[in-house]
Amino acid sequence: MKANLHVHSRISDGTEWPAEIAQRACRASLEWVSLTDHDSLGGIEEFQRAASALGLKSTPAVEIDCTATAIGYRSELLAYFPRGRYEHTARFLMEVQKQRLAYIRASIHRAQRHFVKAQLSFDELLDHKRRGRPELPAEEFSFNKVDLYQYFKARGLLSQDITYRAFKKAYLETGLLAGPSCEKPGCAELIRIVHADEGLVVLPHIGHEFDDSAGVLLREQRRFKAMLTYFTDLGLDGIELYWYRNGDTEDINKIVAAEAKKRKLMITYGSDCHGPGSGKETLGLFWGDFKGFET
Repeated sequence: MKANLHVHSRISDGTEWPAEIAQRACRASLEWVSLTDHDSLGGIEEFQRAASALGLKSTPAVEIDCTATAIGYRSELLAYFPRGRYEHTARFLMEVQKQRLAYIRASIHRAQRHFVKAQLSFDELLDHKRRGRPELPAEEFSFNKVDLYQYFKARGLLSQDITYRAFKKAYLETGLLAGPSCEKPGCAELIRIVHADEGLVVLPHIGHEFDDSAGVLLREQRRFKAMLTYFTDLGLDGIELYWYRNGDTEDINKIVAAEAKKRKLMITYGSDCHGPGSGKETLGLFWGDFKGFET
């Protein structure tokens, strides 16, 4: 089936609500779509209902920040729940979302001292994030650094042409506005939790670890294979073929698919869409003929 299994909504750092994504996926002639918000399953029910009403197939999913210090990995893993159960994972993510919320509150507190005349507040940021849905509590969302970037731009405190990457480097990585860092879980722990729900764990956008470059990936094949060995030893179930914005998509995915086949890893497809106006409006740009999850 024509599948894109990696998209984000306003529940984390996307620009559309879950039901809006389902509607656009249908218009893009996709057949199987999964919502994979960062560290949150909060939009799943809305997305599943909307997808079902439109005749789209969908699988509950989430993208979880994690780390593997042994191989210098600080990124994410995708978790899919084809059996529809995710109690252990949801309980674990509640604590992660509390940390994210604390980070945003602390960052706003710092910003209040930095932008003294702006009269910033967390409540105003929350209103900006839950646009059109005032009934949603703060705990419903998975807050992130993009929320700060968008809020400060909306308030006119940043140049309109500053990129998120430049904002992050100048204001957050320097510690100027950043609250206390959220501690990322280890990949081994995360895989155990997802498997307890009979979920499947997929390694996303592996090209990011190699500068999104097929040339770099080929030159560093030893490191690439060592990473896959590390993750498969932990119980990794699959690897994602991904849409890379710099034009190396086909070449990177060819290398990744060949290695996945050797290791008997499931292959999924995702574009990491964040919605219109996000700079990552990729919903219909990439998809794959997905045969289904093996459980």
